[in-house]
Amino acid sequence: MDNERKSLTVNQLDFDTIKQNMINFLQNQEEFKDYDFEGSGLSVILDLLSYYTHYQGVYNNLTASELFLDTAQKRSSVVSHAKSLGYVPFSRTAPTLTANCTFNNLSINTLPRGARFLARVGNKSYNFTNVDPVSLSILDTETGNGRFANEVELREGEIKSFSFVVPSSDANQKYRIDDPNADTKTIRVQVFKSVTDSTGVDDVWSEANSYTEITSTSNAFFVEEDFDGVYSIRFGDGVIGKKLNAGNLINVSYLQTNGPLANGVGKTDSETSRSLFYNEFSTIEVESAASGGSERETVASIRYNSPKSFSAQNRAVTTSDFEALVSNNFSGFRSVYCYGGEDANPPQFGKVFITLKPNSGSIITSSLKNSIQTFLQTKCSVGVSPEVVDAIQLYFRYNANVVYDPTKTVLNEASLIAVIQQSISDYFEQNSQNFFSVVSISRMVKKILDSLVEIETVSLTPSLEARFIPTPNAPSNYALNFANPIFHPHDGHSAVVSTNDFIYFDGDGNEVVVFAEDDGFGKIKLFNIVNATKNVVEEDFGTVDYQKGIVTLNSFTIKELSGDIRVRSEIANNRLIANENYILAQDVQDAERNNVVMLPDDRPDRQIQSSSSGVSYVGTSSISSAFASTTPSNGSNTTPSVGTSTSSGGSSTSSGGGSSSSSGGGGY
Repeated sequence: MDNERKSLTVNQLDFDTIKQNMINFLQNQEEFKDYDFEGSGLSVILDLLSYYTHYQGVYNNLTASELFLDTAQKRSSVVSHAKSLGYVPFSRTAPTLTANCTFNNLSINTLPRGARFLARVGNKSYNFTNVDPVSLSILDTETGNGRFANEVELREGEIKSFSFVVPSSDANQKYRIDDPNADTKTIRVQVFKSVTDSTGVDDVWSEANSYTEITSTSNAFFVEEDFDGVYSIRFGDGVIGKKLNAGNLINVSYLQTNGPLANGVGKTDSETSRSLFYNEFSTIEVESAASGGSERETVASIRYNSPKSFSAQNRAVTTSDFEALVSNNFSGFRSVYCYGGEDANPPQFGKVFITLKPNSGSIITSSLKNSIQTFLQTKCSVGVSPEVVDAIQLYFRYNANVVYDPTKTVLNEASLIAVIQQSISDYFEQNSQNFFSVVSISRMVKKILDSLVEIETVSLTPSLEARFIPTPNAPSNYALNFANPIFHPHDGHSAVVSTNDFIYFDGDGNEVVVFAEDDGFGKIKLFNIVNATKNVVEEDFGTVDYQKGIVTLNSFTIKELSGDIRVRSEIANNRLIANENYILAQDVQDAERNNVVMLPDDRPDRQIQSSSSGVSYVGTSSISSAFASTTPSNGSNTTPSVGTSTSSGGSSTSSGGGSSSSSGGGGY
């Protein structure tokens, strides 16, 4: 018998294939040529060998995958690869807010690190504190009050600390922070000469961000994530960074935070209802609500950011370098986008714009913007000016017509509308996290159809809404880019662009409540409602470029608004795209963001059967009974049920996406 027939195939990992290969191998031996393997005890041994081989093969394959950053699945492996690239994953990050503080105790001249401010949100309380001391710069002795000249930056959490003495045998000089809720960006280090000698405590020890900037005498420490997800600090070895001496007393403090739970604190702050409290202060006014809180960096984020950070080499030349530096040194953002000033409209040569999408909210605090700009200025070449700008938000809105089978549900129409709206909201949130996100309307509809057996058809018309605050009492032009083509099947089509109501100064200087709509030919007109009649106030109020998705409003003057002007446009494509510095958002607090019309299938076999006790439904539902109404709706009523019904200026609206209303109101 030749060697080929005696060979064992070893390139298979499937259990059954492994076992069959072993049987084939044994059958090629003279001793087992006519042996019945399946009916013998040897089959058990073959099962055991096959299982072990299969197990070992899978284990080896998984182990090999962990050797590469692209294929590694375990966090410890990904972190280890990132460490070799000089990248430190973000820890949990504390939300930050800014506040103006006025106090009645003039004996205070410094707000020490760790001063505790109490924030109450409903039934929950959070601690906010300053991670660095803040010096008083303004005193008002006439009123007996004092305040800080600048906004005070406060972060959610509580200052924790621990100390240790450097042993004589400790050559590693690495110490763990055994707290999974530590914000590593708030770590502060003090080094005492000894337990009894505070000499040197005033020296500033800083976290090192680059080995190239560290000398043998630099008071620097390094932060790194260990294999178990806990962070450690490491000191220098006398070559890269100053080495600690035996007997040194080290004090380490940091902020223990709840991460994203406190995002949004202060957004409802008002003169009559303050969000923050501190014993020594008479007034604490929140300037910017808390934002930027996040959980520790995910494995996917580490895998994406670490190579970009390495390629940047701690300098900012390309737009990718700017993005990598921001991602590596600041946290609390879902996405970072950078573009050169030459791509701005109008072009601004010599500038680089950085746009950030925070984990919560949409606005970056002015203090954080300044911190990022100051940091980037030290990394880019002379003559380049970085500037952090807010992302442009386009709010998702929709109109939906839904046909459903009443025999397959125990829910009334209101409950079905709530489930549909939640499904749409969840899908949108999952697919609009970053810049250049794409939200597929057809897949959104498919999700509804796949999850709700009672739904037969869904016709969903998407719209995007741009919001802006005009300059009051002064004529201004406004150009709004929706970054998506606007629906325009033909000239003369009904209005697909509309605004909410606002107060406008007409040619005679009179105040008029108006709204705007397009005429289907690319022109925007201004209307008002008088005695239930829609009248043209301004024939040439603006223009629409349907293909480019740009709405331009000509110079106009308005009275001061309490809110904003909202321009809604029906989108032509089956998907919504967030190009460049645009982000897709949804305002879940906006009751007018959607309009759902429920249409029961009225075919005879879809009728609801009556019973002596009232109305009952034929069939069962896949939806949890938690959504079921205690009072079923009348199945004989075929009148469409509207999910949201709104009015503006006393006028009822139609269900069309930004289309003209039956009696005015601009489609809102």
